[in-house]
Amino acid sequence: MNSKTIKLILLFFVLSSLLFAQGAPKLELMILDTKVNMTQSEKEGRTQISYKPGDIIRYTIIASNVGNAVLTNPLITDPIPKGVSYNPYSAKGLNSVITYSVNDGRLFQSWPPKYSVKDENGQTVVKLASPDMVTHVRWELTKTLTPNESHQLEFEVIVK
Repeated sequence: MNSKTIKLILLFFVLSSLLFAQGAPKLELMILDTKVNMTQSEKEGRTQISYKPGDIIRYTIIASNVGNAVLTNPLITDPIPKGVSYNPYSAKGLNSVITYSVNDGRLFQSWPPKYSVKDENGQTVVKLASPDMVTHVRWELTKTLTPNESHQLEFEVIVK
């Protein structure tokens, strides 16, 4: 092979790799927490924010595609922190399917989640889970995230 043929072959491979190269999506999450029922002095910054039973905390999750390719149907799963319980019907997220786990994220189901127990006769009985049994919230986005696009999700918890 002469040098001209080798250069043409190399040029073909370089152009082919550029033509068929694909970028990679990359999901980045930012989670913000806000006390919903702040006192006036907490809002004004005169006192430090403190939490007591019954206080509501809103978690806002910003899911961003910081990669250079389209992210298809990302799953975002957030555990419920210890010392709080899920506030029913508070999970939100446009263009997403929201599901819940009551078994540490092993199985997800729509609201209201259910669980199985054996009754006194050894029969399996399905019961509705209480909000304090929810261990994780999951969002499956039903629309793609293009590079540099973000999507906002949220849920609330109640301090125990």
